[in-house]
Amino acid sequence: MDGIVVSEVSKRFGDTQVLRDVSLEVGRGEFLSLVGPSGCGKTTLMRIVAGLEGVTSGTVCIGGRDVTATRAADRDVAMVFQNYALYPHLTVRQNISVPLMMRRLRPVQRLPFAGWLSPSVRATLGAIGEDVETAARMLGIGALLDRKPAHLSGGQRQRVALGRAIVRNPSAFLMDEPLSNLDAALRVTTRSEIVAIHRRVGASTVYVTHDQSEAMTMSDRIAVMMQGVLLQVGTPDEIYGNPQDLRVARFIGSPSINQIAAHAGPDGLLCVGGVSVGLRLEKPGNAVLAVRPEDLHLASQGLAGRIEHLEYLGESLLAHVRLTEGAETVICRLSPENRTRLRPDEPVHLAFDHGRALVFAPDNRRLAARPLPSALREVARG
Repeated sequence: MDGIVVSEVSKRFGDTQVLRDVSLEVGRGEFLSLVGPSGCGKTTLMRIVAGLEGVTSGTVCIGGRDVTATRAADRDVAMVFQNYALYPHLTVRQNISVPLMMRRLRPVQRLPFAGWLSPSVRATLGAIGEDVETAARMLGIGALLDRKPAHLSGGQRQRVALGRAIVRNPSAFLMDEPLSNLDAALRVTTRSEIVAIHRRVGASTVYVTHDQSEAMTMSDRIAVMMQGVLLQVGTPDEIYGNPQDLRVARFIGSPSINQIAAHAGPDGLLCVGGVSVGLRLEKPGNAVLAVRPEDLHLASQGLAGRIEHLEYLGESLLAHVRLTEGAETVICRLSPENRTRLRPDEPVHLAFDHGRALVFAPDNRRLAARPLPSALREVARG
């Protein structure tokens, strides 16, 4: 693989284990988002790929080359930081040109007026200027090249940081929560721009974020990390619809997936509060029935409960329902037309699509569950 390959990487800071045997592959031209809660180790992993942190054990390869012991400057990667990291005393043009100046000119050639003395330096400076203007046009900041960072908005500064990374034409881009300092509306606009730029440039990209909506909308694949462990890697569809760990199912999705305590008897029938829900497990024992809010719907029979309160979102209605059996509160995403006929404290019954229901063991492992032949579409009555 010509992209990025991380093999069994572990990292310790003193007695604290930050990463535990993480293995991850990012293909050439692939956009992979690394997601997880704060403190899960995702930024540490990216800094290891960049060469800003060393490994305790394991290897890192970029473009088919083992770079585990290679210094950051020689890894041919470009990083975009959360805080932009722009030089405040330089113009936009100068900020973007910095990596090219460092790469193409010797220290003595970077001195003021060196270009006046050497035709080759003048030619190199001219080529750098053309590359900077090309990157600026791509990002829509051509008119800002002579401004300094203090005179730019947050979104414009982020584009300058992206331009400084793009102009290097690196083997890989590493982005550490680059949109977290932008307001909500600008984040939506900028993330689509980043995806469009990625498609034009075609370099492998690792995008670190704790925002699941960014990961779901931008990525070819998503890697979910928690407590230094890589839980699952897959496409957005796989991560959302087929999570292999309850922690993944909880983290991805808004509102969060509903979790209902359940138990399978000796015959494997899964029950909530003693009421069968139409699923059979391979082994008896305690379990967690997990159902996405959009997969719950009102029915004439099923899981009984009362509406606690309603949230009208315009395009949908979220009904918070306190279950009679099990005593959990679940969220059901309904069509907005239900707003006029539902009221708090009203008794309702909820059913779900058995083919989309997920079942997990108490230790978060996914369990195989089969719908009963007579209950493919509605909750079975006990």
